[in-house]
Amino acid sequence: MGLRGTRWTLAVCAGLLGALAGASPALAHNSFTGSNPEDGATVEKAPEEIELRFLDTVDRNSTKITITAPGGASGLDGAVRFDGKKVFAPLAADRAGAYTVAYEIPSDDGHPVTGDFTFTLTEAAVAAAAPSPSAAPSSAAPVPSATEAVPATDAPVLNPTASDAADESTPWWPWAVGGVLLVIAIAGGTIAWGRRRTTGS
Repeated sequence: MGLRGTRWTLAVCAGLLGALAGASPALAHNSFTGSNPEDGATVEKAPEEIELRFLDTVDRNSTKITITAPGGASGLDGAVRFDGKKVFAPLAADRAGAYTVAYEIPSDDGHPVTGDFTFTLTEAAVAAAAPSPSAAPSSAAPVPSATEAVPATDAPVLNPTASDAADESTPWWPWAVGGVLLVIAIAGGTIAWGRRRTTGS
């Protein structure tokens, strides 16, 4: 190979390197790689969150996620959370129809990367996602249990133990003394009557 061939080869290599260097910023741009639910899917069970996947880690401070529900209302139900290359957007599944998820992520050259995808919720999915109504309070009066106290009535309650206690508290010695005095009186009367009879005879 001559000198001219060598120079030509070096020029071609330099051109290729320049082209690759110019294309490297474009190749470094982040991009959308998939979602759950997928674009165009019909969903029978409403997910709690929409998952978006990207080629590289996204910046939580510059990324924007929106969900548009049927009729134009917002379908985003709370704050978006980030996990590396994945983004999770909570879904408010309150009506059936098509939901559009749009994203905007930053790029190295300052121009944001934008895009969107659509999925459809069926009536069954929305009905399953709706909260169940709370049970109605019972109007029946509560039945007192066997352990509950029974209210007192106005009827008098006899207390035999109280009368027994009163009888036991009565002193016995006056009756004993009275009995002794009665015996002495009877004996004295009998002796006096006997003496009078002896004297008279």
